[in-house]
Amino acid sequence: MTNKEIARTLNISPTALSFILNNKPGVSERTRATVIQQINAMGYGHLIKSAEKTVEDLTICFIVYLRHGKILNQHPFFLLLMESIESHARKYGYNIILRTMDSKAPMQEQLDSLIRMNPKGILIFATEMLEEDMAQFSSLPIPCLAVDNAFPYLNINTVSINNQLGTFQAVQYLVQQGHKKIGYLKSSDFICSFAEREQGYREALEHFHLDLNPEYIYRIRYSEEGSFQDFTALLQKNISLPSALVCDDDTIAIGAMRALTLAGYRIPEDISIVGFNDRPNSEITSPPLTSVNVPKVSFGVSAVNGILSMIQEKEAGVFSRSVKTRIGTQLVVRNSVKKTG
Repeated sequence: MTNKEIARTLNISPTALSFILNNKPGVSERTRATVIQQINAMGYGHLIKSAEKTVEDLTICFIVYLRHGKILNQHPFFLLLMESIESHARKYGYNIILRTMDSKAPMQEQLDSLIRMNPKGILIFATEMLEEDMAQFSSLPIPCLAVDNAFPYLNINTVSINNQLGTFQAVQYLVQQGHKKIGYLKSSDFICSFAEREQGYREALEHFHLDLNPEYIYRIRYSEEGSFQDFTALLQKNISLPSALVCDDDTIAIGAMRALTLAGYRIPEDISIVGFNDRPNSEITSPPLTSVNVPKVSFGVSAVNGILSMIQEKEAGVFSRSVKTRIGTQLVVRNSVKKTG
């Protein structure tokens, strides 16, 4: 019998059979044990290769790409994902190696070093990346998946946050609490996720038939101290404020809360605030910050599943279209929003 015929008889895919016969990860240990027993019973046990796995064979490289470092150096979101990425990869026999790549250093040297590592796959934490940065990885002979950036116009596999859903949920909650004048605090440092979040805010206002007042969109630096200083400067100009603010990120929200408190505003009595990312310190602000939560475990699991699928397809000689996965968000309600009306 051919391998395809054996796979058909065992009711498994040829790819899964190949992994089992060649002692490769990619199937559960329970399925592996059952299939090996069946293969031996069929008299084809000689097809099963001995297990000679090396660390190199079982490596996925997790690259943190720094374009400018202004976002990732402030709050390295990737560290919150590492536990779920490592634990899920371990289930399939893979080790995760963490590497940093800096756009300011010679890129070809960094890519050559990566190739010499010979990982089975590469996860690229692409928060700060632009399309031209991602293009540098397209020629690598290794499956690559981008994390935390959708790259909608590139034919690559990605796992990213549904950012527009997140800010829509924030605006929806504020509307439910009676708010009609809703502003936005945006970062002066660009990443694609922030652009998507602002787009979600704008679309939500349109959906709920609320006016978009450009004077209620404030551009401030992405850091707690920078947002505090910038928003303090704006407040000193006696700017007109809405009844509620949605923010690009918790970091910006917390800095703005400090500025408002120092200027004599009460939160949420005078103004309500919603953050994004539900960082651990959101629970200990005064008052605790309502924020859009991104499920870190689901994010990590989806990233690992995605790269394992690409590794399997490469080993099986299968080429499929790119897959773009969006991770949904959920609003965590705390005490920084007041019900009006």
